[in-house]
Amino acid sequence: MIRRLLVLAACVLAAPPLHSEDRVEWAKYRFTGRVSAQIARPVESFGYRVVLGSPDGKALEATVIADGSPLPDEARLPVEPRDLSREAAAVLAEPLAASEDLERLSRSLIRNARTVLEAIESVIGYTSRRIKYEPPTGTPETAAGSYESGRGSCVGRSLLAADLLLRAGIPARQVTGILIASTESEVAPAARPFFSAELGGVRHRWIEAYVPGLGWIPSDPGGLSNAVTSRHLPLKSAPGRDFGVLPVERSAELSLSRINLFGTGTTLGRLRASAVEVTALTPLLGSIVLAPVPGKEPAEPSRIARANGKSVRFERVPVGDYKLIWKTADGKVEAASLRVDGPSRIELPTGGGRR
Repeated sequence: MIRRLLVLAACVLAAPPLHSEDRVEWAKYRFTGRVSAQIARPVESFGYRVVLGSPDGKALEATVIADGSPLPDEARLPVEPRDLSREAAAVLAEPLAASEDLERLSRSLIRNARTVLEAIESVIGYTSRRIKYEPPTGTPETAAGSYESGRGSCVGRSLLAADLLLRAGIPARQVTGILIASTESEVAPAARPFFSAELGGVRHRWIEAYVPGLGWIPSDPGGLSNAVTSRHLPLKSAPGRDFGVLPVERSAELSLSRINLFGTGTTLGRLRASAVEVTALTPLLGSIVLAPVPGKEPAEPSRIARANGKSVRFERVPVGDYKLIWKTADGKVEAASLRVDGPSRIELPTGGGRR
């Protein structure tokens, strides 16, 4: 019975990552088992890498690197077919089960999204907050079944998240792997019955979504949007009974931002960042300051850019509330409130006092 339980996927997230000022976390693992090299999966994506190697020429090792730096949020909705890779287009072309309910839910979730990353946030927020985690029972799960019951394991949540994104025209696919843990205390309580010291954690399922300009970006429908941690180790296929992973070394874990979405519970994710272009009808003088509003996300330093004629551009500005401060041609200091939710172009007034 114990052996059978270990084969089932037990897949809820553990507690939120420990806080760290560093934007990168990494971990090194050593594989055990005869077929490790056959199912180990290297990954090279924007902000998430799995590098395979064998320092001693015998044991296979994987270094997992997760970068928490803000993601460039330039891919607009709807996704244009010409912006997809051949692999992503093939995933999007696969037929989905007919469901008016899922079609309606997908449209509702992305209704206010302007970019692909924002749409992914909304879908992950839904699966993590509205679909209650239920340990796997061995019965096959489906996207429709998880939606109708409001419950699902990591498999059900991942199938539903991918389905909703595909219906929105965003390629998404499943990822099989392990959520690494040295002891069962590192696993969320509901998943502890499935923890295996021999395996090196619990079996897990998450997704990758294709973002034009960035490639395949991982998300965990249990509560991580556009991000996974260095404890997420992807595999080409489900591990066998003799497969295992031993932690070798790891850094401190990243601190990810809370995403403000509907529903209860906490959803974490990487900040989205966009270019902000500031223009004016008359030449701008001196420097333009873009300052985050105190006490609100993101906790970023103020940015200062030297005006160049009638425009200035700030790159990779994380989503959030800001104050824009500038000086007009007649020498007056002006300020305006600004909400960054995606690529923005702001035209400054030429006078009139504070706003």
